Amino acid sequence: MQAYVLMLQADEDDKFLTESILEEMQHTVLMHFISRIGELEGLIASSGLPAVILINNQDHRHKAIDIVKYLKAYTRLAHIPVVVLGEITTADYIRQYYRAGANTYITKPSTVAATRKKILLFLEYWFDVAEIQLQ
Repeated sequence: MQAYVLMLQADEDDKFLTESILEEMQHTVLMHFISRIGELEGLIASSGLPAVILINNQDHRHKAIDIVKYLKAYTRLAHIPVVVLGEITTADYIRQYYRAGANTYITKPSTVAATRKKILLFLEYWFDVAEIQLQ
């Protein structure tokens, strides 16, 4: 199975923007989107384990910090890097995510150009620089 990024998100605009930028960049890494943590097992059954999990912190139906804790407590997923994408930039807030087990906290960009740059850097880091366990 091909390596992929799992993005847990609630915002269709973010999903569309991300997909559009990935298509424009012609990047080979797949990205699968789910809108609820309950969809995770079905995705894993059909696509295998993700290489990286990206949580969009705008999902107000679930507290993102609780999702990070859940993922890190789940033995099958605990080794997978978890990246949080959020808008709040206070040190105490971000520190909570690192304490919960997040591997990276990324401040959500405010322009399309900045989004493009962060997506490129994200993919380069996790798939070209970091040593991650693929399956």
